[in-house]
Amino acid sequence: MDIGKFINNDMYCEADLCDDEIVLSSKENPELNLNIWEGYFCDIFEHPPLNGLGWHGFTRDYHEFKGAFSSKNDSKSEIENPKEYLEDLLQYVGKKFGMEESDEVLKLIISFLQYAIETNQTVLVEVV
Repeated sequence: MDIGKFINNDMYCEADLCDDEIVLSSKENPELNLNIWEGYFCDIFEHPPLNGLGWHGFTRDYHEFKGAFSSKNDSKSEIENPKEYLEDLLQYVGKKFGMEESDEVLKLIISFLQYAIETNQTVLVEVV
């Protein structure tokens, strides 16, 4: 896997757009990080699956203000079960988004989590 795309990646958080951002990083290797404009996160998660199975991963955190999205956690948290978050993200593959780049962002986050799981790294999430 090409991890170069995970090193200080701010491709999806342009300075003129990025008033609010989500930062995913490795606790063990802080140079591995994705800085993503919150608008992409919103585009991906604004219409969650309503399959009755309950929300988990980013869908739960984003809509229920948990984890890094909670005001109680100083907008920073550690993902305890990255496989849960990966499974959640995979539900959105093939979905039509309002912004073309959202699909690219989704695939990048999926790759980042897959790499973290394969290499046993801890993923941190911060809302800045």
